[in-house]
Amino acid sequence: MSETTLRILSAIVLTFVYVFMIFHSSWYYLEFFLFGCTLIYLGLKELYGFCKREDSKPFFGTGLLFSILIFAVYYIQFLGMQFEVTPPAYILEISKILRESFHPVPFLLISLSLILWILQILKRPLDGALFSVGATMLGPVYLAIPMGHFLLLLAFPFGAYYIFLVSVITFMSDAGAYFGGRWFGKHPAGLKISPKKTWEGYVTGNITAVVGVQILNVTWEHFSGVKLPIGVFESILLAFVVSVISVMGDLAESAMKRDAKIKDSGNLIPGHGGVLDLADALLFTVPVIYYYFLFKGILGYPV
Repeated sequence: MSETTLRILSAIVLTFVYVFMIFHSSWYYLEFFLFGCTLIYLGLKELYGFCKREDSKPFFGTGLLFSILIFAVYYIQFLGMQFEVTPPAYILEISKILRESFHPVPFLLISLSLILWILQILKRPLDGALFSVGATMLGPVYLAIPMGHFLLLLAFPFGAYYIFLVSVITFMSDAGAYFGGRWFGKHPAGLKISPKKTWEGYVTGNITAVVGVQILNVTWEHFSGVKLPIGVFESILLAFVVSVISVMGDLAESAMKRDAKIKDSGNLIPGHGGVLDLADALLFTVPVIYYYFLFKGILGYPV
């Protein structure tokens, strides 16, 4: 079976699971939390695998613990913000405190830094100390915080649509760039990180992202009967900008793999590679979409 066929079949299966999870919520969205924790574990294994050197390596257990704690903070915040289920009163109160009085993510990151330096000084030689601590700190920042913003985005009144919006832009941009480069690519983009990428591929990715969003909007309004809080021009501009950002997410992971001298972050997903190979762009685009609609709402526009 060819790589392209595997890529398409894997994408179909993953899309089915993705859609099912968004529209089927079990006990207080617990499947989202457990699925997110699983992705964090797998993603950290791949990310920290990039960062092993002869004289240093990340503190996997510590990085995993704090990543899960940070994701749990966003999960509790999400429970108090979403509209589908009503959590117990004490959960709502904790969520309110975490959102309005004390946001523990900066505290957790500072605590992680302090603990890592203590561990490094007491248990490891000083050679590679900066690399070990810095690589471990990258884990929650690169993985847990963006995944937490996935939950915050879902908590908007149009959260399910926004999740589809960012997913369509990101995946259509990637698919368009992949097939556009294979079918039309003639002019290399000149990037040392990904020398096989072409300008035709990137342009095709932008176009497919814009077209995909228009199809999504028409389909969503037709079947839901609800007017979306985003116009045609706004959706075109947003799709174009986020498509470019998704490329940056892909190139960032490519830079890490090139530095680690490996081709794929893993082999878990046939045709795609590892978890990071599939989710790298979303780790950039989800926070961008979230803050776009957050600031739009602050300015008084419907979201």
